[in-house]
Amino acid sequence: MNVLIVDDEEHVREGIELSIDWAKFGITERHMAENGMEALEKLKSFKPAVLFCDMKMPVMGGIELLDKIREEGLNTQVVVISGYGDFEYTRATIKANGVDYILKPFRRKDVEEALQKAIQAWREKSGTKQIDVEQSYLVRKADEMVGDKKLAAYFRGEAPFTSSIRQIAEKRGLAGRTLKTALILPKNRMKILSERFMMDEELFSFAVDNVARYTLGGPMASALCRLDDYQWLLVMDGEAMGAGEADHRFYLERLKRAWQQTLRLEVLIGASAARAQLEHIHTVIGEARARLLNGDVLSDEANGTNSVKASIPATGELPQLMNEQFLLKKAIESGNKPFATELLRKHVHMLRSHGTLKLKELQVCTMEANLLLGRWSQLASIPQGMAQSAFLPMWINDLDEWERVLIGQVHLLIDHMTQQASSGSSMEEIKDYLDSHFHEDVSLSRLAEQFHFSPQYISKKFKETYHKTIVTYLTDLKMERAKALLSGTDMPIAEIANQLGYDDENYFSKVFKKHAGMSPFPYRKRNEIK
Repeated sequence: MNVLIVDDEEHVREGIELSIDWAKFGITERHMAENGMEALEKLKSFKPAVLFCDMKMPVMGGIELLDKIREEGLNTQVVVISGYGDFEYTRATIKANGVDYILKPFRRKDVEEALQKAIQAWREKSGTKQIDVEQSYLVRKADEMVGDKKLAAYFRGEAPFTSSIRQIAEKRGLAGRTLKTALILPKNRMKILSERFMMDEELFSFAVDNVARYTLGGPMASALCRLDDYQWLLVMDGEAMGAGEADHRFYLERLKRAWQQTLRLEVLIGASAARAQLEHIHTVIGEARARLLNGDVLSDEANGTNSVKASIPATGELPQLMNEQFLLKKAIESGNKPFATELLRKHVHMLRSHGTLKLKELQVCTMEANLLLGRWSQLASIPQGMAQSAFLPMWINDLDEWERVLIGQVHLLIDHMTQQASSGSSMEEIKDYLDSHFHEDVSLSRLAEQFHFSPQYISKKFKETYHKTIVTYLTDLKMERAKALLSGTDMPIAEIANQLGYDDENYFSKVFKKHAGMSPFPYRKRNEIK
């Protein structure tokens, strides 16, 4: 927090500066100006909380300066210090929402009381503005979410083109333009969700969208819509990026690198060569999807934008998981996870040894696996609603990811068939572990290794038991500990953040404010007052 002292007499400026113990009021910076014109420039640059202002000054006087403050709507609180007890000056102070008017020669007590009053007024007004800003942001985000869902329904072919769709596209700068599309499939989605986001889908989506917005932001309009968990459609203004397909590929590769570098997320991309108006976009979406379906998921360069490369020729028909169903059924019934895992990895190795594997062929394998998972779900007596989540996504497109998810689903079936997994005691143990290790780098993989359940099972069962995700539970623990440290100790905020596992103090402050409704410093001050 800083103040600005404006007076054409240097000894008056120095007198104000030396008469106050600024640190006591939380003032870290003090700026000086000789006249209203200079003060106006510094007001815009430093945005001080409080302005001490003389009235009679050269170039621009106090009345004109205070009029400018009122016109600009600045939050700076005004304390007038003047040797002229004229009504015009008092009226100018009132019009500028001034908090006090002090006549020269002033007393230190008068100045400190005026400063305290000004700081309190500034904080109250800042808080109100912040609430208004946050509410406006929430309304805007809600509108964007509804718009995204409407666009996604239209792109999936589930809703007709209407004026509402056009209005949403206009807000994103896409209406009336010829558009380029790219269908994007995450390759290692479940791995990143488990290892980096503790299976928190909302947090993962937020991170993906943020990276895309930052990477593609600027003059070129674009929109990233989720058709489902594995199909993301990127629509871009084809006129703004350039005429050739190379220009399109440049932006796609840039986005691909950004996701990989920031989130370690790998993606498969199918881009349409043609462009289309929004009303006729389904044709180019279909072209992008066809490129993906005919792409080789085993190729290192399978991005849907280039020709498919295969280093090994295909060797006959694809191996079928049905051939292993008898042994897999026995492994599930006996709860033998290692044997089930060995059988599934052997099958995936045979798929990989086939030489080439088009995405549409992998989808046939996915349908076969889902048929067996459905049968085994009945064997494990899993409720119908829960059984629906036991299937592999149709658009899963990476063989390593396909193997991990399939093994995870089979382990989930085995977990449901064991008495320990069906009881709540296992979740109590995990909760106790989180209570003791919340300040450490806890991941789902670590919990799975510690308690011998699949990450997917731990995530789902914990949320069912405690009605919150593990990420939310850990955050709540950290924030309650932070409140205790802030109110009960004088430990620096940076040290508290570090003790709770946050490397970045600013990020810790943002999380704390979201949880407590205010930043750590004012929270500490409020509890000190109480």
